[in-house]
Amino acid sequence: MSYRVVRHRKAPGEFYHLPPRVRAIYERAIRRMTRDPFASGVDYVVSQLSPPQGIVRPLWAMKVNGYRMFFIVDGQVVKIGGFGERPGFYRKLARVKGMLRG
Repeated sequence: MSYRVVRHRKAPGEFYHLPPRVRAIYERAIRRMTRDPFASGVDYVVSQLSPPQGIVRPLWAMKVNGYRMFFIVDGQVVKIGGFGERPGFYRKLARVKGMLRG
């Protein structure tokens, strides 16, 4: 099974603010997501998050050191919602409702 990866409009800017080593790990991990978005790797861990209130679809995080990326899987599409550093990262989960519409 193959997945297509799309990004929220704010995700690319957030991605380029990550440290170069962290960006390199995410680049490799995102390429692997086209085969299995739920698998952890050597340098990163994928885990399920508690979704914001009113969202019933599973929400996932990919963790690299103190950085996070969150995503949802909608059929054959992986929708990346954003990147950031803990703890402020979790405020970005409010984007999920918009991601489910588009």
